[in-house]
Amino acid sequence: MPRPPENPDVKASKGLAYILRHGAEKEGLSIRSDGYIRLADVLDRPKMREVDQEMVLRLVIENSKQRFQLLYGYDPSPPKPQKLKKGQTPKKIRPQFINNNANDKSNLGSLMEEVEGKSDCLTPLPLTTENKNKNKDEGDVAEIDSLQFNLSKTSLKGQYEEYVELPLISLPIPENSEISISASTENKQPKGEYFIRATQGHSINLKGTEHLEELKNDEQGKKKSGIMVHGTKAELLNILKINGLSKMSRQHIHLAPSHKGLIIPRLGSTLFIYLSLNKLIENQIPVYVSLNGVVLTPGNQNGIIPKEFWRKVIIIQKGKKIVIWEEGKEVEREANDDEEGL
Repeated sequence: MPRPPENPDVKASKGLAYILRHGAEKEGLSIRSDGYIRLADVLDRPKMREVDQEMVLRLVIENSKQRFQLLYGYDPSPPKPQKLKKGQTPKKIRPQFINNNANDKSNLGSLMEEVEGKSDCLTPLPLTTENKNKNKDEGDVAEIDSLQFNLSKTSLKGQYEEYVELPLISLPIPENSEISISASTENKQPKGEYFIRATQGHSINLKGTEHLEELKNDEQGKKKSGIMVHGTKAELLNILKINGLSKMSRQHIHLAPSHKGLIIPRLGSTLFIYLSLNKLIENQIPVYVSLNGVVLTPGNQNGIIPKEFWRKVIIIQKGKKIVIWEEGKEVEREANDDEEGL
């Protein structure tokens, strides 16, 4: 039986998620270290031929997974140099500023790739819509000019020699784009456009963490990190005990701050691994939170959180919640009714 055609919104969301999280470079798009890409460039790709700007703006607001973020403004960075061919000598580019104007390991490995590598193991629920005029007072050009030499800079190395990336500048979202563009031309103000990024889940190697908030081991950090739970399949327990919790092909291990609320472990999970903010930070393992509330950690230098760092593990067996790991050692006891909010 032929598969029914995909809902246009679902198809567009999948296309955006693929490009912004995984496929930007394969699609020939320039992605910033903070994950932002020009929306116009994204919409030019063949995968997005049936999607327009109006649809994307609506999807970002309505998308229940809240995996996208928009910014209206402009990029003051100099143009990126073209990638060098083999044998070419790079030229130094000066920054340009604005003019003052288990058991079967083969099967378990496949299951692990399916469960851990292709999913963030989270079930995000809808968040409230951000006020589109939030940055209304942040676009004053005089203020932008006064900040032009004080902007923080990120050097992107590799095939680019000392390329200097500057932070995007937010501008007020115009009520009418045509009026706004003509007004900008007349006043010699920078012309704004939309940039879009995924809030988390990248397999693309972003050079920075500007799109994330790093958590500290304090009251606010503990509040945002919550119980730090990763939900997966019980069948993976033995291989996870051997190999540790891994970020796989992604940049981070994904964790939920709670079993209730906006961000929760993936529905259907039968194994819950809980981490400790205090223990990770004490061992120089950073912890971040994304814009939509997902807790993230890159793990150790190998992208792993070994079982020695696990705070607790709860498995669901025959409808019962069993604690099988606690504070660095194996245990076996039935979980309390309200333990960890389960």
